[in-house]
Amino acid sequence: MLRSQKQANIRTAVHYTQENVITERCYLSHMARSHGLAGSITLDRFRRQTGLADLYWHALYFKVPGRDDDFRAYLADVDGFVFFMHGWTGSHRIWENLPVKLTGKHKNILVFNLDVNGFGQSPFLNSTPSAEQCSPPALMKSIELWLEAIGLWPPPVNRTRRPFYLFVGHSMSGAALFFKDTTGWANQPYALYALAPALFHNDAQRKAFFKTMGVSIGLPSFNTVKDALASRVIDLFGPGASPQVKNEHLRIYNQTPFGTLAQTLYLLGVTTDPPRRRDWHRFRVALGHKDRIVGMDNVLELLQGFNFKPSQIRLMQGDHYFFSYGEDSPPQHQANQKTIFNDLLRLCYELTREAGSR
Repeated sequence: MLRSQKQANIRTAVHYTQENVITERCYLSHMARSHGLAGSITLDRFRRQTGLADLYWHALYFKVPGRDDDFRAYLADVDGFVFFMHGWTGSHRIWENLPVKLTGKHKNILVFNLDVNGFGQSPFLNSTPSAEQCSPPALMKSIELWLEAIGLWPPPVNRTRRPFYLFVGHSMSGAALFFKDTTGWANQPYALYALAPALFHNDAQRKAFFKTMGVSIGLPSFNTVKDALASRVIDLFGPGASPQVKNEHLRIYNQTPFGTLAQTLYLLGVTTDPPRRRDWHRFRVALGHKDRIVGMDNVLELLQGFNFKPSQIRLMQGDHYFFSYGEDSPPQHQANQKTIFNDLLRLCYELTREAGSR
């Protein structure tokens, strides 16, 4: 892949830390070789079913001072699991310090911050994945299979009580949450929080835009203008994001194969069957009022059709990255960041109580 020297040297490796919060960096392939995967799932099976060559994540947990328990001991004792999933040309880094702050505040959860859908350190086997491998529904299926592979679903048997599950997705991954399989989850404490979900079932203008952009990126001639358009594309997606998030998008944009960039973007605009979930009470959605990617009015209309209650929807002042704050970000983004953190913390406590009442 051709990259300009300037963009190839973009540095975004900011490592957020908090006292007593441990971060484990994990590859599914490493786990398969060292410990094996759960049940009947093998690395080959995971690759065949998802098209992914590997899956990378950070696992974060609070280590109580004076205790020598290892990661597996915490796995058996925590209240629940939280999963952060990024959007197009993103990675686990777009969440900045939110995962580590949440881990340090609740102290009895395991947080998983993932690279998904061919981006970051979770590439596809083929540079151009199939539609069945990288659409938003396929993204969610890959995460569900990963949960099985690492033994988090069905819930681990070596526990005294059920854990809760909280899925947090932005943009592309926010849309993926709407396609989560509900089989076997009826009595399981869980919730899904979609930030700026890229759902365009009733938005013909945006569907056409993403399809056209996807086709354009996939053309061989795009190679000559890719670098020149990079900053414009990223600014469209996150003009109010912090410099670190913008730089991370530029880095991922430049390291990702054309085929993956094109196909994942194109499929955001392709009309698929709408989500068929009947019960939406476990969902929360947050939208930015100046989001040029996700049209607030159209998504609100879609959610109304799903019978969402007003209490399930949060409208925020800001753009597609209304939860990211840094130099040149709109001032309201800083307040939004705190609000989203408080929402997630409250959901963790509510789900902990729900799990304990069963």
